[in-house]
Amino acid sequence: MEINVVSSTAMDTPTALKEIIGKVNGIVPSLVIAAFNTELDGELISSELNAIFDCPIIGSSSCKGALTITASDANASASLALFLINDPKGNYGVGHRELGEDPKTSAMEALDMALYASDRGYESPTLIWCMLPPGAEESILEGFSEVVGSNVPVFGGSSADNDVSGQWQQLTDVSAGTNQICVAVLYPSTAPGISFSSGYEPTETTLTVTSCEGRLLKTLDNVTAANRYDEIIKGTITPYLSGGNILALTTLHPFGRKITTADGIEDYLLSHPDAINEYGELSLFSKIEEGEHLFLMQGSRQNLLRRANRVIKNATELLPEGAKPKGILMIYCAGCMLTIEDELAIMLEALQQENQGIPIFAIYTFGEQGCFLDGQNRHGNLMISAVAFD
Repeated sequence: MEINVVSSTAMDTPTALKEIIGKVNGIVPSLVIAAFNTELDGELISSELNAIFDCPIIGSSSCKGALTITASDANASASLALFLINDPKGNYGVGHRELGEDPKTSAMEALDMALYASDRGYESPTLIWCMLPPGAEESILEGFSEVVGSNVPVFGGSSADNDVSGQWQQLTDVSAGTNQICVAVLYPSTAPGISFSSGYEPTETTLTVTSCEGRLLKTLDNVTAANRYDEIIKGTITPYLSGGNILALTTLHPFGRKITTADGIEDYLLSHPDAINEYGELSLFSKIEEGEHLFLMQGSRQNLLRRANRVIKNATELLPEGAKPKGILMIYCAGCMLTIEDELAIMLEALQQENQGIPIFAIYTFGEQGCFLDGQNRHGNLMISAVAFD
């Protein structure tokens, strides 16, 4: 297996594609994963990449660009970037469907298409990689599970734009749009290492969900959700209790659900409050269940700067002993990225120092899919994931 990462910083699509084409000369990939600033044209990227490569392609817009590290350069906001897997002994396939009114069924059809395209029939893949429109990720994961069962790790993210205005895009080698389920099945010749985690710690404050509907949190501890939340974060959102966007104010104070594996390892799946409605209810970027116990989580800029390296280390430790990754494929929450945006150069330098010579590629997303060591696939917010290829 060989991994290559190439990128451009040009902010017009034809120029970015021209630069990319110049860098991929002679590379014959088995799978291409693309990330791009949503100001670029996804349809043009799809058609041009399809003309260049004779392999499956999957891609997504990434908030303000993508992170790339190669032996020769590093960039925290590439306008267009490609993660190229050259694996002649592996198999790969991509499928897509419009989200539609039944996301679960659409997800099943997209995954069916990917499995058929892989030439491995209905043999369970080693890994599923998905790029999704935000909003129905839990139902999409249920659809994937209906097709291949619950034991296949699902990683990937929810497409992002630059300002949460809904301009995100997804693409494959034959399609591009703003509301597509795009999914790749991976049968690599060697098993990858995977890690899914947050950069946050639990506080001693716990709450009970006493009323909710999907992603709308109505009451906590039998108190209107926004009021109870504002109380425990010491008035941070007081000016918005009658309604408004609180996304930027809550990034360091999400809710967390404890996940404990059979061998006692703990982590937390996060839910990010993004707005308050006129009734004082909180909308989240992930689904919540009545009766759940939530931890108030706390984050810091320093933890977010360090966490990417930690997640890469966790993924690498699952490779055969002594193996050095050929490449690292990452998802990094856009909310986390925006919180440390003015210090991304520090994170970039640390990643270079700790992973010398390893190509790294990260997409900034509005939701993250992955599985903890308990093996269950989940959708969360403010999460970070890594797939290390050997």
